[in-house]
Amino acid sequence: MLPTALLISRSLARTALLLPLALAACSSTPAKVETSRDRLDGAVVEWSSGTVARADEHYLHFRFSVGPDTKTIQASDETIALLLDVDGRSDTGYQRTPKPFNSIGADLELQFSPTSEKGAVTTGVEFYALDKNGTRTELPKDQSDLTFSPAYASAWYEARMSRAFAAKLTKAGMASSGKGRGILVIYAPNEGGRPGGRIAGYSEPFDITFPPIAPGPKLADAAIPAKPKGTIRVMSWNVWGKMASDPLKFAPILRAINPDVILISEWKSDEKTLVDATSAVFGSTWSGVSAGDVAIASRFPLAPSTAKAEVLVDGKPRSVRYVAAVAQSPIGGVLVGAMHLKCCGGAGSSEDQLRLAEARAINDTVKQASRADAATIRVLGGDLNLVGSRNPLDLLRADIDLDASDLTPADPAVLGDNTYYTWRDWNTGFSPGRLDWLTYSDATATIVQSFVLDTRRLTPAALSSMGLTTESSDVSDHLPVVIDIAPIAK
Repeated sequence: MLPTALLISRSLARTALLLPLALAACSSTPAKVETSRDRLDGAVVEWSSGTVARADEHYLHFRFSVGPDTKTIQASDETIALLLDVDGRSDTGYQRTPKPFNSIGADLELQFSPTSEKGAVTTGVEFYALDKNGTRTELPKDQSDLTFSPAYASAWYEARMSRAFAAKLTKAGMASSGKGRGILVIYAPNEGGRPGGRIAGYSEPFDITFPPIAPGPKLADAAIPAKPKGTIRVMSWNVWGKMASDPLKFAPILRAINPDVILISEWKSDEKTLVDATSAVFGSTWSGVSAGDVAIASRFPLAPSTAKAEVLVDGKPRSVRYVAAVAQSPIGGVLVGAMHLKCCGGAGSSEDQLRLAEARAINDTVKQASRADAATIRVLGGDLNLVGSRNPLDLLRADIDLDASDLTPADPAVLGDNTYYTWRDWNTGFSPGRLDWLTYSDATATIVQSFVLDTRRLTPAALSSMGLTTESSDVSDHLPVVIDIAPIAK
C-alpha cells in the first residue's frame, strides 16, 4: 500500500491506471487525524504516519505528496486539487458517483496550478465553491489565509488555511464545529476546469474533526525581541524599489527592529542615497555600499569587496545582482553579502537554470574573496526567489564556511506564528511563500534568535507598544528577515 495522501502523478497514472482504485480500496478505515501543532516549514517528518489533516480552532492543516517526481505545485504541468466537504454531508456540494467520491459532497475546492475554463493549466492557486452539479464559483483567495511550505519543488508539502473562509459556504462543520471530509486529486490534462473532469490520481478520503472555531483572526501578543548581548542583528529585506524615494515610510519598521546590518534587495539607487536614508532613519551616521539593485547598509564601517559575480547569458557576461563587504563589528569582521536572484519559473525552467548559474557565480566569488578578507563570520542572503528548485540555495552555500563546509540556512519563523513565509502578494495569483533566505557560517557563529516580521499577525496592543500598525509591513511585498548572530566561544 502506498502512503496515505500520496497522489499518483500523471506519469504513473499512464502506466498504472487502476492503481488509484487499488489505493483507495486497500484501507477500510479513514485516515487518522491528529490535533497536535506542527511548524509549517515543509518538514513533514513531524507528522505521524498516516496523518493527512487536522484542525485547530483557527486553521485546517493538511499535508500531501505529488508522487516521486518533485513538482513546483504553483507552476506545474498538471492541476493538483483539494476537494473539501466542509460540513461532512454528502448530500450537499458536489458528489461524484464512483467510489471513493460518493461519500463526499465537496463544497470547496482549492486548486494548485489551476485549470482555466478553456482547459489550460495556469500558475498560482484558486479557490472555488462547488454546487451539486459541480459548477465552480471563484472565491476571493486573499481571504483564505492559505500558506504552504516549501515554496520550491518538493515531493511533500504541508499547508494550512483559515477555517473562517468556509463561512462563505455554510455555517456548519469547518465554519463552526463538527465533521468534514476531504480528498486530494490530480486532474487529467485539460480536465481540471470541467465539472466531473477526469481524475488521473487521488488520495484516500480523510475525515476531519473540527473543534469549536475561535472568533476572529488569530493574532499574537508578541513583541520584537531585544537584541541579546554579544550579538549583532542582521536583517534582509526586499524593499520593492520604494525605500530610496521614501525612506520615512520604512522608518517605523527599521526603528522597531533596530538592525546593525541590512542586506537590501530592490534598492534601485546609489550609495549616497543609501547612506543619507539610513542615517536619517536612525539618527546616526551609517555606512553603505550599493550595486544598483542590491545594497548593504551598516552602523559599522564597511570594507567593500571588489570581487564581482557574473554569468553568461546568450554568450555575453552579465553582472549578478550581488554586493559584498566586510562589516567591522564588535564581534569581529563579518563578511556580508546581499543578493537578488532571478525571479519566477518552476523547477527546471530557464529562470531556475539562471538562478543556478547566479548562485554558482556568487559561490565562486566568495571562494576567491575569502583568501583576502579578514572576516571571521559570514552571512549571505537576500531574495533568492526559490520558486523553482531548492538547488540554487544549496549551490550558493556549498563549501564556503570557514571550515570549508556548507553555510547553514537560518530558520526564522514569522513572529508570533509557526509559519515560514517571507513574501505575500495575492494580486499575483500566488500564495505567500518563503523567498528570502539568510545563510551563515556555523563553524564560527551561532544564531541566538531569529524572526520574520509580519505586522498583520500581531495584536493592535502589541503593535502600538512598538510604534507600529497592522499595515506597517505592507510597505513592501517582502517581509524583513532577522537574525541575531554571535561568535562561537573558543
